Amino acid sequence: MKPTLSTIVIVALAITGCGSSDTESVSGDRVPSGTYAIDQSHTYVTFSYLHQGLSYPLLRATNVNGELNFDSDDITRSEVGIAIAADSIRTNLDHFDKELASRKFFNAEKYPYISFLSESYVETGDKEGILRGQVTIRGVTEALELAVTLNNALVHPVLDIPVIGFSATGSLTRSDFGLDRFVPVISDTVVFEIETEFLLRSDESSASAAAIAREASIER
Repeated sequence: MKPTLSTIVIVALAITGCGSSDTESVSGDRVPSGTYAIDQSHTYVTFSYLHQGLSYPLLRATNVNGELNFDSDDITRSEVGIAIAADSIRTNLDHFDKELASRKFFNAEKYPYISFLSESYVETGDKEGILRGQVTIRGVTEALELAVTLNNALVHPVLDIPVIGFSATGSLTRSDFGLDRFVPVISDTVVFEIETEFLLRSDESSASAAAIAREASIER
């Protein structure tokens, strides 16, 4: 029988010392269900696009927050809600950062968040799956698909709480969200990569970000 993603998480916990004399056992033999908040100090969301056929600039979102409501019995019932501050996109050029936040692009004053809420998850391999959901940018909501890889799950060696690490990739068409400036000289397709860790905890900011994602999906 092919191991499931949940099984891999359990094995990863065992390998990394969960329940050993050096760490506290986490729900016995499995990753506990519960609310996992994004570890902002270990989360990276980067974007790239083709610039005049010459290069692929790298942009980064510097304010990303949200939560994973993890169901250890059935991972397909888990839910992820993420919110990115629209004025937190950085390019290494101050004037371009301001332009991206302006009405010419993200219009962060009117639409302060880029959000994502998951709807389904399907396993495609031992540690891989497809996460589908809704992304909202500038008040426009569209379907989004992410290819997700589970990197590891363990008891955090410093914080002594469960942590799960993921990588994900995807792409979107920016003109779908009214971001069609300079198309086709600047490519309409934006590719993004996500590296993130979720810690078994919740706080006001992570819960607020997840609520923003849910509200944006409901309002579509």
